[in-house]
Amino acid sequence: MAATKKYVVLADIESVRVPFAVFESALEELSRYGEIAACKFYGYSAKRTKDYGEFIQENSYDALSALPKKRKGKLDLRQVIDAARLAQFPNIDGFFLIYGHGDITPLIAYLKAYGKDVVAGVVEQDKNSALCNKVIILHNDQPSQVVLNAGYKKTESAPQQPRKAAPQPQAAQPVAAAPTDSEQAQMAFLLEQFNKILNE
Repeated sequence: MAATKKYVVLADIESVRVPFAVFESALEELSRYGEIAACKFYGYSAKRTKDYGEFIQENSYDALSALPKKRKGKLDLRQVIDAARLAQFPNIDGFFLIYGHGDITPLIAYLKAYGKDVVAGVVEQDKNSALCNKVIILHNDQPSQVVLNAGYKKTESAPQQPRKAAPQPQAAQPVAAAPTDSEQAQMAFLLEQFNKILNE
């Protein structure tokens, strides 16, 4: 019997403001694919997002307050850094990302290059979610639903295209390929942008 996949939930609840009931419904959908190993919240406010408070406290989850000077709805790059760092852990099989407005396609490619499932939690689909394994639509007035991206397999193989060395048969690789130089450069760019935000 196959082991249950373990997912880490990284949710920017300042940028994507949905009631806790909607978030909870999304977690129920996610639990059909694997076990929720941990959750971390970004932009938590005891006043504005207080409906999340009991869930966070009961489970001892991390909840970070909003960054100073961060514009409303914009990407919280602490989330990007955490995802990139956690990708190194072999006991994590996937990520559920609820994220703000911004281009995280380099991060998605980076995570998938490590063999991780990437599930997007969005109010409506965007260019980031189009690259993910699955998309959970966050609805205020109806249960969350999962969308499977038809182009996923083609997208998964894309990070390996720049490699022109002797091809390695994918079936024989027990470990996922490390990120390419291009993906690492894109991640470095995202980290540089994050440092600029912190130093403003």
